[in-house]
Amino acid sequence: MQLPIAQTYAVYPKVGGLKLIGWLTDLFKDVPLSPQLREKLEASESEIDALKTDNVLLKDDLREARAQVLRLEKRLDEFTHRPELDETDVLILKEIALTTDPEASYLAKKISLEKGVLEFRLERLEDIDYLSTWSIGGSERYSLEPKGREYLIKHNLIA
Repeated sequence: MQLPIAQTYAVYPKVGGLKLIGWLTDLFKDVPLSPQLREKLEASESEIDALKTDNVLLKDDLREARAQVLRLEKRLDEFTHRPELDETDVLILKEIALTTDPEASYLAKKISLEKGVLEFRLERLEDIDYLSTWSIGGSERYSLEPKGREYLIKHNLIA
């Protein structure tokens, strides 16, 4: 049975030209073709299938490569954007390392800083993941994060 051309395109829509070969194969299925022409048609279909497979593999490789680029950019960012800590920041880190979860008021007295200045510095150290803060129904307390402890150890500021 042969469909009119308009109906044929509705049944076999042309998507990027790839379905056209399948459409031609179905169209010529009942038509006697020379063996050479049928062989070329089958070879074209095989080549298209191989290209589709290659396309899927390349898309997968591209997704993996993009993920790897993101991981490497993140690592590069970690190495190139290390914040500079001044002497006061180091004193704060050392005091927190030596004291069990101190409050800001304790640190302000111990380091001789105004509470507002100290809180600003504590917030900055928390933003760069050197400290963490927590509270259970009372004043906020501060603890070293692994990154803060690593800084102190690398610079031989604590044992």
